[in-house]
Amino acid sequence: MRGASRATPIVTLAVALACVTCTFPTDKSDQVFVTLQAPAHIVLRGKEMSVQARAWQVVGVDTMPITNVDFAFSSGSNTIARVENTGKGYATVTGVNSGNVDIIARAVSFEKARPANLSLRVSSPLEIDSVRPKVVRFGQVATVYGVGVDSLFLASLGGTNLIEYPFSRARDPVTGLGHISYWVPPPARSDSLFYLGAGVFGKDTALTQVGKRDIYDPNDTVATRIDLDLGGPWPGTVLAPLLFFNPALAFQAVDRVNGVGEDWYRFQTADTAQSLTFFLSYPSLSDTVAARTFLLDSLYYATGTAGTPSNKFFGRDSADFIGTDFYRCKGLAFKPDQSARDSFSVALKTLPSHAIHVISFYTSPQRYSLAVVKGYVTGDPRIGADAFEPNRFCHDTDSIPGRPSPRSRVHVTTTGFSDTMNIDNAFELDWYRLEVPAHNLGDSVVIRLQGRPFVAGNDSSDLDIYVLSVPGSTGNLTVVDSSVNSGSTENLTMNLAAGAYYLAVVDFAGVPERYSLCIREVPLLTVGSCNLILPGPPVRASSKRLPLAAPSVGATVGTGRSFFRRWRP
Repeated sequence: MRGASRATPIVTLAVALACVTCTFPTDKSDQVFVTLQAPAHIVLRGKEMSVQARAWQVVGVDTMPITNVDFAFSSGSNTIARVENTGKGYATVTGVNSGNVDIIARAVSFEKARPANLSLRVSSPLEIDSVRPKVVRFGQVATVYGVGVDSLFLASLGGTNLIEYPFSRARDPVTGLGHISYWVPPPARSDSLFYLGAGVFGKDTALTQVGKRDIYDPNDTVATRIDLDLGGPWPGTVLAPLLFFNPALAFQAVDRVNGVGEDWYRFQTADTAQSLTFFLSYPSLSDTVAARTFLLDSLYYATGTAGTPSNKFFGRDSADFIGTDFYRCKGLAFKPDQSARDSFSVALKTLPSHAIHVISFYTSPQRYSLAVVKGYVTGDPRIGADAFEPNRFCHDTDSIPGRPSPRSRVHVTTTGFSDTMNIDNAFELDWYRLEVPAHNLGDSVVIRLQGRPFVAGNDSSDLDIYVLSVPGSTGNLTVVDSSVNSGSTENLTMNLAAGAYYLAVVDFAGVPERYSLCIREVPLLTVGSCNLILPGPPVRASSKRLPLAAPSVGATVGTGRSFFRRWRP
């Protein structure tokens, strides 16, 4: 560029002559060669770039610079690039049209000196050279190569925007070429890549083929195995806690006969003492009927047995699991009333097993995202794991011989129990175990719950409480009583016989929330109340529809009994 600062070039192309014995070079010397230096191998169309030529003398095994040499410059194609001598060894190259061109520099006074040949590329500010691989599946990463592609704002295939892969923008400082990577989500289709950059847009000339299944398919009857101990794809970055992440997966076309499809993942780790958080979302459809997801620690598929595919999944006896449609406690189903959702998030303080299964049953094709994060992640950063974790599964609240009783096991007394807990993530369920001692006839048990929003008067949460029998003590999982008022103010007074019960605190609305809980035995003719840490307003009169009782089909799962028989679309 004329008048521009001539900084030290970073690219050097040299054509050297063979070393021969000679005296100081003359205008006939063949022991002189020319080098031509440029700051880059790419010059943009309509832009200028300064290049520098130098002459060198071969002296034995060394080379010496020759000063005060005049050079002649030429372009291999003036329709691609023009070159103009600006004196003192410098020339200005102007890009004209996209293409490759040779810029040649000759030493005028040395007819036998070998000239320098500099290969340059003239390019538009954004040009795509290739997209690789040429054939991709949903959830796969495609990489775009070319000039300026690392500055892309948007890329799409078949009208579907691609999802940028973190930390993939890069540009080679020597060649000037860049690259950027994207996940390909459904419903992308085979097409030429459309791109949008800084004031530039267009389409690739080549076709990228998109398969209609994701990269983990088939994983309906055989689980996709993910080893979390290998670490995530972005170590040493702010995304290092992401052990697994793919935002572009697909619930594919369902079985035409049964109308149900399955996606099954098995996450393996040696460290069961660590905290992990699992996220699955299906942003295109907020419907728990169209997609239902379950997290559990035991699952296999009984290949060759009779029945529909969804009825061939089995787990261990008395399995506990967390689901978007219903839960299991000791192998028995519990279906509290909850709003429809478009996501599934579970934070586990510790793990129930070395293998955690996540399986989704779906009836409609759609995109979904799946992530596993190392650590205990909550839906509201102001909320952390409370002192009663882990209590995601009902068995977390049971005592184990030789170990201290978990804090979530509450002994009901006339003194009373009162503390503050958290709903960490949307639609969470907290389990507690109540031990009711022998008591006088007419004594009752009072349970109160009150939400504790961070901003008074600004509370959209809706927490409910259910008291259930404990399988083994009563032989079934039955809803004994419940309080399902609108909002997060609940109050129950019950005449409970001595024995063990489960208390389930259920997030109906999908809003993370702190809550105060108190439980107390109230003697006959005594005021039936207990003291909350943060007393709330009186119980509201309105309530939601009555909860569903534990279904009779939720019997203990054993050999020959389908693990998911309860679920049907």
